[in-house]
Amino acid sequence: DPFVFGRGGEEALTLVEHGIPFRVVPGISAGLGGLAYAGIPLTHRGINHSVTFLTGHDASGLVPDEIDWNAVSRGSPVIVMYMAMKHWANIREQLLAAGRGMDEPVAFVCNATTGEQSVLETCIGSSLDDVAASGLQPPAIIVVGEAVRLRQGLDWLGAINGRTLVADPLDQRGKREAG
Repeated sequence: DPFVFGRGGEEALTLVEHGIPFRVVPGISAGLGGLAYAGIPLTHRGINHSVTFLTGHDASGLVPDEIDWNAVSRGSPVIVMYMAMKHWANIREQLLAAGRGMDEPVAFVCNATTGEQSVLETCIGSSLDDVAASGLQPPAIIVVGEAVRLRQGLDWLGAINGRTLVADPLDQRGKREAG
């Protein structure tokens, strides 16, 4: 979606300044679609009733100073981070200092919703070594929280990996049966 940690707002305002009409085509953000493809629900009854989305870097390329890591850690059981791979070591330390646990699950969803999607599921404590060993590269969505553990049962994409699924629209079935 161009308005979720994208430049859609900036680009649209430039068009407005120049009197150029425009339309916005909303999309499905990687923080939603990528996690669904990875089998990680954003919210799940009994685990969390809220989720926080944040960016891993600001316009200068640094971790935003405005993020209150204590508030984020206390206030949201699930944290979804865009563009955070480069600064994961720093962000990890901020989360740990704010009270998140070393054994808390974290997943890195790279190239979300594409044929190249890969997922690394680990815990905060070993995440630096695991990411280095895996060779994962951006773009990636990082999700922290107990909802990550549900992936073990909900990884529908991994279950069909390597197989081709063909959809048969209802109207086509009806034509075959009638003819």
